[in-house]
Amino acid sequence: MADARALLRAKRQEARVNHPLASYNASGQLRCIACGTTVKMASSWEGHVGSKAHRTNVARLRDEEKRREEERLAQKRKTDELEESGDEQESDASHKRQKLDDDAAETPPPPPVQTSGLPTDFFSDPSQQQPPPSDDSEDGAAAPPAAPPDQPPPAIDLEWQQFQAAVLDAPDIRETYERATVVAEPELMNEVPEGFPLAATEGGEEPQPQEVDEAALRRRKELEERELIMDRLLEEERAQEEADAKVAQLKSRLEALKRQREAKRAAKEEG
Repeated sequence: MADARALLRAKRQEARVNHPLASYNASGQLRCIACGTTVKMASSWEGHVGSKAHRTNVARLRDEEKRREEERLAQKRKTDELEESGDEQESDASHKRQKLDDDAAETPPPPPVQTSGLPTDFFSDPSQQQPPPSDDSEDGAAAPPAAPPDQPPPAIDLEWQQFQAAVLDAPDIRETYERATVVAEPELMNEVPEGFPLAATEGGEEPQPQEVDEAALRRRKELEERELIMDRLLEEERAQEEADAKVAQLKSRLEALKRQREAKRAAKEEG
């Protein structure tokens, strides 16, 4: 019995399928990686590989693998570009810093500024202090040199003069208003201004305003409404008459056509 089992096991081992898409589980069953299905016997593997479903799954796996490879390459290319741009920016920044440092090192420090052309410790030595100037020297120093007469005034002075003439020395509005002359065209006026009582008549009696008769106004309004209604009725009656005339005309034409047809038919029958 043990020999038979060993022979069966050896036979199974000899019949194992060696294929990239073939795999065996823990119980020794053959399984297709592309299709995810179990193949019962090793002899059926060739038939399974030649099936349409297996070829479709293999093509799908290849497309997925190709797409993943393209995505991986694109990601790698993007990462390399970012690294190169970062290195270039860093090198540019370091180059600029180095250039600034070199320029700062090559630039000599500015010499100390002396306002009067004297050494810095000149006034600290009392023996070298200058005597106080006299009044004559002060008057002579205070007098500024006269400007040449032919030199035109600067643009700032001209603008200041224009500003003074326009704002500070502007004419008085009241004086301008008092000196103004008003010109108006003549207009016809009513003898009795609006809002004033009427003038007395020759007999000395003032005319009495006419009282409004509400009844007369009501009668006038009713009469106007009645006239409007009558006009509307007349228009409707005229439109109805025109429509009746058109209908009668159409009927007469229809009768004439019927008579013509009957006459033609009778003539054909007689002929």
